[in-house]
Amino acid sequence: MNEIQGPVLGKADLHCHTFHSKWKYLSRLANTRDSYNHPLAVYRTCKERGMDFVTISDHDSIDGCKALLDHMGPLPDFFISEEVETYFPETKQRIHVNVFGITEEEHTELQRLRPDIRELAAYIRDENILASVNHMFQNYRMANHPRRYLGELSRMFSVFEVKNGSMSPSHNRLVADVMELLKKRGGQVSLVGGSDAHNLAPLAQVFTIAPGATVEEFLGSIRKGECFAWGVEMGFPDLLAAVYEMVGKHFASVIDVRDPERTVRDKTRHLIVTLLTAPIHVTGLPAAITSLNFLKQILVTRSVGRDLLKELEVELASDDGLAKGSFAHDTSHQISRR
Repeated sequence: MNEIQGPVLGKADLHCHTFHSKWKYLSRLANTRDSYNHPLAVYRTCKERGMDFVTISDHDSIDGCKALLDHMGPLPDFFISEEVETYFPETKQRIHVNVFGITEEEHTELQRLRPDIRELAAYIRDENILASVNHMFQNYRMANHPRRYLGELSRMFSVFEVKNGSMSPSHNRLVADVMELLKKRGGQVSLVGGSDAHNLAPLAQVFTIAPGATVEEFLGSIRKGECFAWGVEMGFPDLLAAVYEMVGKHFASVIDVRDPERTVRDKTRHLIVTLLTAPIHVTGLPAAITSLNFLKQILVTRSVGRDLLKELEVELASDDGLAKGSFAHDTSHQISRR
C-alpha cells in the first residue's frame, strides 16, 4: 500500500536578536546592546531546538547575519532578515517591520526610507519583499485612531506577527482576533510568530510553521498565507529575568578590555557612563520599566481591543459596512521572489 505523503513542513523563529541589535538610548555613550547573543550561538540554538530554517532580525542591521555567513560560509537553511523601525510621520508612532530574505542593497534602501512608513511600504511592495508587522500594538498611540490605524496597516502589509514570545498574551490574543475578523471580511493575511528573543533561553520557543523543504519554498508559503504561529510566550517573570541577564552582560562587556573593536578612549567612556548609571540598576529601575511596559500592553490592548473588535464585528455583520474586500490586499506581488 502506498503511503499518503503531505507537504514537508518547515519551522523557523522569525524574530530574534544578536549583539548587533543596539539599545539606541545609550549605545554611543555606554555601548549598550539590546541583546548579547552571538550570531553563531543563535544559529546553533535554533537548530538544536528543531528549527528547519534560521534567520536573524536585528534592529536596523544585517551585521549579525553577515557575521554568521562570514564565519560559516553559505548556509542553505539560513536567510538574511532585519527588524526595521519606521514611523507614521504625523504621530511619530513607531512600527517595527521584519523584512525577510533581503540583500545588502535592499537593506541599504530600507534604511534610507524607514523614517516614513508609507515610503518604506511602497518600496517593500515594489521590490516584492516579504515583510511582517511586528507586535502591532506595543507602541500604539491614541492619537492614531485604532480603526484608521488598522485600516492603513492592512492596506500596506499582508503579513502580521500574531504571536510574539516577549509580549503579553493579551496583546497576542488581540492581534490574532483582529486578523481573524479581517480574514472573514475577505482580507488576504498571513499570520506568523517569533520569540523576539534577546537572550538564548526563549529562542525558538515561538516560531512559524509553513510548508517548504527549502528557504524559497518556506517563504513562498508564508506569502500565500499557508502558515501559522506556534509556541508559548515567555511570561512576565522570565521576561524580567531576561532583562537583568542583559544588564549583567552589559556590565561584563564594558570591563572586557580585550575587545579589539573599541579604542581605549571608547572603553573608558563606556566604563565611566556605566558606573555612573549603576545606582539606577541597583535601585530597580529596569524592573520598574519592564513592569510598566508589560502593564501598558495589557491596558492598551484591553481598552483599544474592546472597541476595535466591536467595530469590526458590526462592519462584518452589516451590509452597510465597508464592502467586502476593503481589507483585501493586492497580493499579485506576493509570488516567490527567487
